Amino acid sequence: MFVPLPPDAATAVRSYLRLADRILPGGIIACAVTGSIALGAYRPGRSDIDLVAVIADEWLDRPDLIRRLRLLHLSQVPRLVVEAARGRGVSACCNTVFIAESEVSRPVTEIRPIASHTGEIFDSHGAFDVNPVIWKELVDGGITVRGRPIAAWDLDAQTEALRPWVRTNLREYWTPLAAQLRDRPRRTPRTLFQRLLTSPRGLSAGTVAWCVLGPARMHHTLATGEIIGKEAAGRHGLDAFPQHAPITEVALAKVRGARIPSAPSRAQWRALTASAMEDMITASLG
Repeated sequence: MFVPLPPDAATAVRSYLRLADRILPGGIIACAVTGSIALGAYRPGRSDIDLVAVIADEWLDRPDLIRRLRLLHLSQVPRLVVEAARGRGVSACCNTVFIAESEVSRPVTEIRPIASHTGEIFDSHGAFDVNPVIWKELVDGGITVRGRPIAAWDLDAQTEALRPWVRTNLREYWTPLAAQLRDRPRRTPRTLFQRLLTSPRGLSAGTVAWCVLGPARMHHTLATGEIIGKEAAGRHGLDAFPQHAPITEVALAKVRGARIPSAPSRAQWRALTASAMEDMITASLG
């Protein structure tokens, strides 16, 4: 059954694929939407657009393939600038992972991504989103925007690897992130996100949402085997970790585009966020 994209997302995807066809003629032979759209959690003006694009094998030996994919990424810059000026971050921008036609049906943990881009970052060596979580999103709710329906892609999401992958992600990404929040290292932060974590002005509501709702999503997936969006993760966090309701409400308000609660004060956000993350991670890995 055909599921239409939200209007602003449909416009962005059409524009993106038109540019792709000019930069890589015949290169993208299949493409599907995952992320918040696949989860039914897309919010116009606040959500980005996550794509998995399949590159024709005949392009793989082209020495200019990565250069052309980088140009496709740069085509997003005008939209990024406009959205940032409107205070919307990377909403309505396409974040894409590229995989080879011959790799589509391989077990997801064995796929060798060609490249990827997210927001202002281009990765010419890999793609984080080629993993069991995203592949489950594709299988369960992915929407094809080019090529055969998802059911005909013959995807192997490796359901047996889902929980081990989530536990590894909690240990290797979320645990150090919580520690960085707690410790506020004195070394100069190297990335934009690290600067947001260590800013003397305190955390932004967007950073709180990322840090609180990420572990809440992981906790829910380990408990149920299902993938949920950020707002659903916030509701799950309120139910499973009511002691962290004040900071979770801050995260939920940001996701919903609602007024940020006046309490707790922003000065408390860092400690409360770190505490919520630590409890969620401990409960997930215990």
